[in-house]
Order: sequence, then structure tokens, then C-alpha cells
Amino acid sequence: MVLHHNPTQIHFSLRVDLKCADKTIDLVELKRSLRALADTQSITHAAQSLGVTYRTLWGRLLAFDAVLGSTLVGKARGRGTHLTGKGRALLATLERHDELFSSPSTERVSALSTDLARALYDQPLLRLLASHDYAIGKVFDMCPACDSSASATTARQLQDVIHMANAGSVDCIRSLLRGDADLAGYHHATASVANAGQELHARAWWSRVEDNAEFWSVALMEREQGLIVAPHFKSKVKRLADLTTPGLRFVNRQRGSSTRALLDTMMADAGLAATAISGYGHEEFTHQAVAATIAAGAADAGPGLRTAAARFKLHFVPLARETYRIAGRTETRQHPIVLKLIAALRVESAKLPGYTPLK
Repeated sequence: MVLHHNPTQIHFSLRVDLKCADKTIDLVELKRSLRALADTQSITHAAQSLGVTYRTLWGRLLAFDAVLGSTLVGKARGRGTHLTGKGRALLATLERHDELFSSPSTERVSALSTDLARALYDQPLLRLLASHDYAIGKVFDMCPACDSSASATTARQLQDVIHMANAGSVDCIRSLLRGDADLAGYHHATASVANAGQELHARAWWSRVEDNAEFWSVALMEREQGLIVAPHFKSKVKRLADLTTPGLRFVNRQRGSSTRALLDTMMADAGLAATAISGYGHEEFTHQAVAATIAAGAADAGPGLRTAAARFKLHFVPLARETYRIAGRTETRQHPIVLKLIAALRVESAKLPGYTPLK
């Protein structure tokens, strides 16, 4: 690849070498030569189609024969120039793996050009790893279940500069600390709840960011966490201890998510054992997935946000409020697109049930 001072000019040159003993041939050139001969049955016409002289093409063919130890092209009265059986077999083999000899599409090259320009001369692509959240889904226009989304212009601007992916809160913080992410979206319970599990809170990954001068962390919104409950269990599940009700099937969030950490802490404080809850080991990776599982009748209750319950018209038992934050290294704090992201998230969170934007 040749990259000029202007990164919109990209040139790909493709060469695939086959080495036999101490000699090498270009398989791209071999494939093109054999295909031209197969199509034209004439060295003269094949040379013209390849843009070379008769002598150049004939020299290439002799070189191919010498390296491979086989005769690839033959001549016969009434048949002109043709590929031998070995030549046909070799061409078929090369064309079977045709994708290895093709330059990337114009669209792929254009996307690379844009990203290179951004990285070298404009704004680098930022990697956001965020715990699942409805406001983020709306801002990035990635929430098909949401009633409305942020403006298409805002979504496009964010997607052009920020690469967004989901993970549990702990994994988001780990990635930020390792340098595998530039921004992390995560949440944890309010102090009154977190203090109930002091040991867990002291070990919390997010303290490594919030108490570190190399990072910034901003509180974006509060969300209402609780139990999402199927309508037929509405009268039976009114508090955490009711999850042990006989016949109730539970669906949980995955280990490493802050929702799971909050639930585990609250259960420990209440003296509830995981083994007392049927289905506690059944894990899903988003609030949406938990609510969808319950709505589909595959479970009766699970932890999640009020918004998720509302989307599927399920009952909700509030347990705690938590703060959703976004963090990054200090150099990203005043990045224009980061400021736009923070503002957009606060606007969208005000539209969601169970959310309160924070200034």
C-alpha cells in the first residue's frame, strides 16, 4: 500500500509469490496470463489483452514452465495456442481461491481513507465500550425497541467518530484501564446501597478510574433498577425475598455486569442464597434480553431497568437507583464529539421511564 501526504490517495498493489527451490513466480501474474490464454486461444491476442508484447508474454510462459517443471501452454494444428491439462488444472486451482487475488472494494478503500484522514489529520476514531443502556442506544440509533431516537444527524456524527460496543460495566472499566477502549460507559449503585456491601465497593473497578488523575468520569443519569416481573406473578413478587416463591423461574444478568453485582450484594445483605432461587444461573447479557425472555414466557422474573419492563409491558418492582457514568483518559475530556455525546445522552435520558438526567 502506498500512502501519500493526502491520505485520501491510497494505492493497493497485490503480489502473491510462490517459491519453488530458489526461484519465485508471481501467482497473480500467472493466473492472469493463463486466463487470457484460455479466453483467446492465442498468444498474440492474450498479450494484447494484458497490455504486453508477444515476446514479453512468451517469456513469462517459459519462465513459469521452468519454475514449475511443467508445460502449461501447448500448440496444435487447428487448435492454436491452448492450455495443457496441467495448465487448466493450475488455472482452476488459482481461480478457486480468487478472493485472495482481488483488490478490496472501492467502498472498503474509501472507508480506510476516511479513517486514516481522521487518525492522521483530524480527529482519531474513539472506541466506546459501554454497559447496555437505552439512552446510549437511542443516541446511536441502535435501539429498535425505542419509540424515538436522537436526530439522524447526531447519530451519524457520533458513529463517524465513535466506535460503539457493549460489555458489562467491569469489562468496560478493565478495557479503559488497559488502553483497549478510549471511553467507558458503566454504572454502579448509589452510595446508600453500595455501602451495604463495603467490601465489594472497596474493590470496585470504577474506583480505579474515579480516584485516578489520569482519567475523568462524569455522572450522566440515574436509572431505576429492580425486578422485572411477569404479569401473572405481579401479586407474588413485591420484594427481593419473594424470588424464592415456589414455581418462580428466574433469569439473571451475566457475571461481570453491574446489575448482577448489585443483585448479588443486595441478596448477601438480605441473607438470601442463590441456590434458593430457581434459574439464578440462567444468564442474559442485556436488560432488553432479560425482559424479552420474561415476555416470551421462558422466565417469570429477572433484574433490570424500569425502561426494559415498560417496553415489554411487564410489572416492575423498584429496588435501587444507580448512577450511569462515562469515563475516559484526561486528553479526551474536551473532545468536541465527547461533549456532544454527553449532551445527547442527558437529553435522551430525560425521555425514558425510570431515568433522571444529571447535570
